Amino acid sequence: MDVLRETLGISADFQAKAIIDQDDPYSIFCKEHNQIGTTANQKLSDDRNKLEHRREVLHNTIDNIIPPLKEYLNEFKNTLNEHTRDLDNIREKSTYLKTLLEYNSDKLKNISPLVNDLIIPPEVIQDILHGKIDQSWQENIDFIMDKQEIYKKYKDQGFDGLKPKDFNDLCDILDVLKLVILERSKKYIVFKIKSLRSNTPVPSQKLQYELMNVNKIFQFMVENNLSMALELRQAYAYTMKWYYSAYFGRYIRSLTILSFKNIDNHYVLGNGLSISPPGYANTNNSGYSFSSYLMPTSLSTATVSDDSINQYFQVERRLDLLTKEDNTVMVSQIAEHNQRENYLEIGFKNLNLAILDNCAAEFKFLSTFFKTNHNSEGELNGVLEQIFQPTFNQAIEYTKQLIQNTFDIFGILISIRITNLLQYSIIQKSLPSAIDDFFSVQLITLWPKFQQLIDIQCQNIRKLNITVRPGKNTGVADILSSPHELTVQFGKMIFSLLTLSVNHKENVDERSEPLYQSIPRLRNEFETVMTKISKTTKSPEKFLAVNYLYLYNLMQQQKLTHLTEESMLSPVVQQGTFDQQIGEQQSNNAVPLLIKETEDHFKSLVEAFNKE
Repeated sequence: MDVLRETLGISADFQAKAIIDQDDPYSIFCKEHNQIGTTANQKLSDDRNKLEHRREVLHNTIDNIIPPLKEYLNEFKNTLNEHTRDLDNIREKSTYLKTLLEYNSDKLKNISPLVNDLIIPPEVIQDILHGKIDQSWQENIDFIMDKQEIYKKYKDQGFDGLKPKDFNDLCDILDVLKLVILERSKKYIVFKIKSLRSNTPVPSQKLQYELMNVNKIFQFMVENNLSMALELRQAYAYTMKWYYSAYFGRYIRSLTILSFKNIDNHYVLGNGLSISPPGYANTNNSGYSFSSYLMPTSLSTATVSDDSINQYFQVERRLDLLTKEDNTVMVSQIAEHNQRENYLEIGFKNLNLAILDNCAAEFKFLSTFFKTNHNSEGELNGVLEQIFQPTFNQAIEYTKQLIQNTFDIFGILISIRITNLLQYSIIQKSLPSAIDDFFSVQLITLWPKFQQLIDIQCQNIRKLNITVRPGKNTGVADILSSPHELTVQFGKMIFSLLTLSVNHKENVDERSEPLYQSIPRLRNEFETVMTKISKTTKSPEKFLAVNYLYLYNLMQQQKLTHLTEESMLSPVVQQGTFDQQIGEQQSNNAVPLLIKETEDHFKSLVEAFNKE
């Protein structure tokens, strides 16, 4: 610099700024150039302006932009260094935790099964104490029963080295939870049973449905407190005993409102004929004149027409109750507003079918919900009998009142067959003997009444006038060529009784029924009267042969009708290979004994009188 100063002739204290401020040759040249407005070198001027602009931009960048950027980069570098230190710490901690986890896994490998076996989650305890008893609540019972087995295993097999110090406390907690489940289950069942007697009673079907949804609570009670379970079942039995007695009491009262057809002593065999006892058809000694609430006390004095009497002996229209599988019970509201005339079997069937349906439903519930480990058929039979015994007594009393003064022999026999069908249903459903015993009592009530009516039929036949008179549509000349009016009526009656001789397809001992002895009694009385009448004719043998032939043809028609219903001969006939011997053998096997013997009897009479 000193050499430069000497060369330029500048002193040492010369300031550069002064030199810059002075007009240098370049500045002078530019000023002069601008003053004279020359445009000698416009391109250089433009380049100079651009460079000036760049110079300003560069100064601005250096002064204003680069310093903050430098500061930001310094801060970023510091932050990055901090994060790097944090990552190092995390890496070290992760390594430490991994090592600790491996250590703990090895340490607790033998302890975790113990913890899983003995732990009782707080959620389960809370639900047992305060949860709503419903189907999902029963999962707590399964949980406690599983824990009970596990705790027992730890006690019996002696896991002393593994059992925690508070194992006995856990056992106490488990026992307390069991007691809580028992107490809450007891209160729940008692509450449901009491709902049957509340101001707004709950139907028994709804009660049983709700209890079946939580059927595990009673089984848990049986396994942990059998005496409490049996007491609850007994309480249920007492309540249902009252419930069914009250329910069927109301239902029987509604059935008594039904309008029954008055079948009195006008409808006895031998009435409605020209040979009927004089004045007998106009008497009104009895009928559906129930002395109890079943019928009005005033009796109808209307005269019964002969056509009505003869139509009564045709029972086919009343067989729907036996032939149609209609298990619908008439509800009390319909019974109270039913204006049609009904035969007595309508009330009998609806009541007994309702009892059977309720007994079946109750037995199913008892054997499912209230079952115990030592359940026996006799035990459940006793409980069911205890529940329904008052109802059975009410039904028997209703039957006695229903048949007390009636002369409807077909209604009695149809009621007997209804009872037979219901007993057969008991066998199919495997119901206990208490229900079958009830229906046996019904039969004991019905059969004597049937035999009493058979006696009345026989007595009335003996009173008939044996003088031969032409029937309503028969002349004197036709007496020996057409059946007697008594024969026609007797044929209708015997046809109807034999139609009701078969109650169901099960093998039964027909000889054990009173009907087996009753039809021969009627037949003998009829034949005695016909023999007396035949003696007043010119040709007794012909008269008897014509009448017995009519009955024999009627029996053959009934036999054919029965075989058609059983469809025993159809395959043989359809194949075109019908063999008389095979057909007769099939007929003998398919036809009830009473029908076959009656047919054979009249056949022998026809053959005997035709020979004479």
